[in-house]
Amino acid sequence: MLRMILLMTRGIILDPRSRRWTMFVLIVAALLMVFAGSTFLTPVINTPWTFIGYWGACAWITFAALLLAVWDIIMVRVAARQHRRALEKQIREEKPDDHA
Repeated sequence: MLRMILLMTRGIILDPRSRRWTMFVLIVAALLMVFAGSTFLTPVINTPWTFIGYWGACAWITFAALLLAVWDIIMVRVAARQHRRALEKQIREEKPDDHA
């Protein structure tokens, strides 16, 4: 079971499309939790432990989306740097010698 969770997590982290889809789902879930907790769930989460648990879960989901977004920014920058280096190498190889 743990192995399956680790493989799924690795797949989400490494694949840009699934990573961005997961960020979207997490943000929507957090927004729905904020809306529900602020409106019709207010009487349900009136005890201190349910209040802390509910808003802690909402914060945890938001923090997970934030970490995925930071990871996505890092991965986009790494890919851009690799692409730029490949283009620079290609330009250097195609450039005629000015010394001859």
